[in-house]
Amino acid sequence: MSALLSPLHVSEVLPRLLRRLRPAPVSLPDSVARQIPRIIDPVASLPPVRRLASTMMINYYAYATSLRPRALTLERDYTTWATLTDRSFTGRHLPPADPRTMATLPSERDVTALFRREREVRSTDTSVWFMFFAQWFTDSFLRTSRTDFRQNTSTQEIDLCQIYGLGPEQTLMLRSMDRGRLKSQLIDGEEFPVFLFQERAPGGPLAFKPEFHGLYDERFVIDTILGGAPEDRKDSVFAVGLEHGNSTIGSTILNTVFVREHNRVAGLLLAEHADWDDDRLFETTRNVMIVLLLKLVVEDYIRHIGPFDFPIETVPLIADEERWNRPNWIAIEFNLLYRWHSLVPDAIGAGADALGPGDFLNNNPLVISQGVDALVSRLSRERAGRIGLGNTPAFLVDRSDPDSPSLEERSVALMRKARLRSFNDYRASYGLPRMTGFAQLTSDVALRERLESLYDHDIDRLEWYVGIFAEDYPDYLMMGELLTTMVANDAFTQALTNPLLSRNVFNEDTFSAGGMKVISETGSLEQIVVRNSTSPGTVHASFEC
Repeated sequence: MSALLSPLHVSEVLPRLLRRLRPAPVSLPDSVARQIPRIIDPVASLPPVRRLASTMMINYYAYATSLRPRALTLERDYTTWATLTDRSFTGRHLPPADPRTMATLPSERDVTALFRREREVRSTDTSVWFMFFAQWFTDSFLRTSRTDFRQNTSTQEIDLCQIYGLGPEQTLMLRSMDRGRLKSQLIDGEEFPVFLFQERAPGGPLAFKPEFHGLYDERFVIDTILGGAPEDRKDSVFAVGLEHGNSTIGSTILNTVFVREHNRVAGLLLAEHADWDDDRLFETTRNVMIVLLLKLVVEDYIRHIGPFDFPIETVPLIADEERWNRPNWIAIEFNLLYRWHSLVPDAIGAGADALGPGDFLNNNPLVISQGVDALVSRLSRERAGRIGLGNTPAFLVDRSDPDSPSLEERSVALMRKARLRSFNDYRASYGLPRMTGFAQLTSDVALRERLESLYDHDIDRLEWYVGIFAEDYPDYLMMGELLTTMVANDAFTQALTNPLLSRNVFNEDTFSAGGMKVISETGSLEQIVVRNSTSPGTVHASFEC
């Protein structure tokens, strides 16, 4: 064996063997699938079993495809020093498709129409609260440049920039500079971030407060993000880390909850270390908060995405021993696969109190008036849409302005601009068998016939972005096999490589004894919501519905 190569680690070989032995997915009745966690949980909750099973599951997905660094980005079709080092360009998993192949594909209009909801189908067990968390979470690192689709404005890290901003200048604007806290205000006894805009006369122009000049593009926020918002909602926009941080009631709630938790943890650390200055209190609290987010992404969010809600654990220091421990670099496929527009329901609730799309967009007054607790509980009890083709709300597919592409149109266009390869090519690259016909893809006869017509009865022509949402899946999953594999691969290899989880950093020197205690005792988003609630005995926050 060449001196440049080392023997494969057992944690890499075992996942490959497991993928070869993978049984075909079995569709179980919903009533049966819901009982399986009750059988698994008592055994899986035993610490040694949970640790071993979690390690195997993480490596199963982490080694599912080629490892970073990858040779190409959207910067160039061939490898250059820039494609290996310039992270301002979005990465890619596979080389681009041949332009001649792209020229023979169905029209973007016909492909976009595949996503349009004709009849709403709800998820079997996924809540609207999950939907809002998914958007809030991914908005922090899936940030396509507005001027060049090849580039991104992401830090490439899961760093809670939703409340801390994208750089040190923005972070300083959001800090109170007192006791390690973030800026906040009390409204009717509830803590919220402070307002972004200066007070104005009725109907007067919006303007950032001087302290927030440079937090983000002022004209983009006022003219684009808030361009279609009702006038009476604009003055209550909060100053948070990202420009889209007030765009949905879910983002507003989550930013509020995490600002509250930051300030709560800062208070705990101050009580433990009265001699620490504001900087050390703030920085240590931020370290704790980022790890809390990483933990709940693995132990709450990914747990729900996986089969049977297996109680997976954020295995300490796991990345230090693995070859997938490489610097993060967001790929275009990761950007697109997370466009779960079909999760959006036609309405939240029913009757006179139902919230339509206009009600959960740019509506901080609703959050302030109803309160975080009541809204989180409501969102946790409402089922989201089912992920798949033919289930995206019309307002996300159809144009409201003839000159402005819809959200789904922009997604299909981005797939084409990036020249992504076929669905089968991506299955092969993730160790999954290539499909031989559309009957393997979906049991929906009408959809199958529609896809066969568009792609000339040749499944090797089926585009990846279409295929991942067309693929059938059993009731105990929330997405198809390839989409599940790709989500898990990117999530594990980009969350668990965070420097705060490394062997030389994950200790009391970084987090303090009190901070380590907070980390060890937190395993779900509901815990964070409850301890920052005005009604902890009644608030309900769950990804499962």
